[in-house]
Amino acid sequence: MKSKNVKIQLAKVLANVSLKLGKMSADSACVYIYHQPKMPSGIKELKK
Repeated sequence: MKSKNVKIQLAKVLANVSLKLGKMSADSACVYIYHQPKMPSGIKELKK
């Protein structure tokens, strides 16, 4: 039972980290001038 709680907590942490990284990448540009990959529509909604 305890290992299931740990897995759920780790999944929540991973989800929060990936959401924050998505927000950061939506608000920033690529450091290379000629290579800016196209963003999915879901990330464009997070842009400020």
